[in-house]
Amino acid sequence: MCQAQSEGLVDFTIVHPDGYQLSEEFTNGAKVSNNLNDSLQGTDFVYVKNWSSYEEYGQVYPVKENWLIDNEKLALTNDAKIMHCLPVRRDLELSSEVLDGPNSLVIKEASNRVWAAQVVLKRMLESLKK
Repeated sequence: MCQAQSEGLVDFTIVHPDGYQLSEEFTNGAKVSNNLNDSLQGTDFVYVKNWSSYEEYGQVYPVKENWLIDNEKLALTNDAKIMHCLPVRRDLELSSEVLDGPNSLVIKEASNRVWAAQVVLKRMLESLKK
């Protein structure tokens, strides 16, 4: 993704609460921000993920801002599609209205994961025959 950004193919921003930075090996080349509302402006896709501290795994840092993606935050976007890898903490990461709403791709994304898992399993089983 970061290579695609460096080539001008996408505009990718990682947004996280203060204290929840990702390792630079994962963010190399990506824009990183702590301002959720500014980062949502004009976006086409929002991939929501819960956060944990990279440096202090398991440590919970206080978060002053509201990081719940709800209809108010969705209104800041360019009618963005919402994605999440599941399981989701309903009304903590995504509001029910967004998770169940027309912009949510979460269930479609999950159903595609079934096909991907089947391919991985098939290839693993095929490798046992060799």
